Amino acid sequence: MAYMNQEKKAVIAAELKKVMPKGWKYSLAVHNHSTIVCTIRSAPVDLLAEMREVREEEARLQGNDACPIDGYADVNPYRADCQFKESKEVIGSILSAMNTGNHNRSDSMTDYYDVGFYVDLNIGAWNKPFVVYA
Repeated sequence: MAYMNQEKKAVIAAELKKVMPKGWKYSLAVHNHSTIVCTIRSAPVDLLAEMREVREEEARLQGNDACPIDGYADVNPYRADCQFKESKEVIGSILSAMNTGNHNRSDSMTDYYDVGFYVDLNIGAWNKPFVVYA
């Protein structure tokens, strides 16, 4: 059963501090005793523009309309490498740090899910949009 507490959060916070680029502002929280949530509040890189560009390119190739990104977005932790271009390595290292001490022994073929905890990465929030600064 997925479980997250403040002690695990402290370990993850220490690892996250090592890989988070200088000047990026972020917060780390525990939700529902099962999920660790990192919200990147501001950075000198426009992460939302990168995500928007990738989504528009995918939508164009599929002949669909792209889902709009306005002020905030959720990063899919399983497809983070496909959602960014220039910041792909940084986001990957952030997600690796967030998965410190985690395990995934799930087997979807038998409908068995066993993870240590869930990981959410957000760029901005619905009530506080992501800020790009110089």
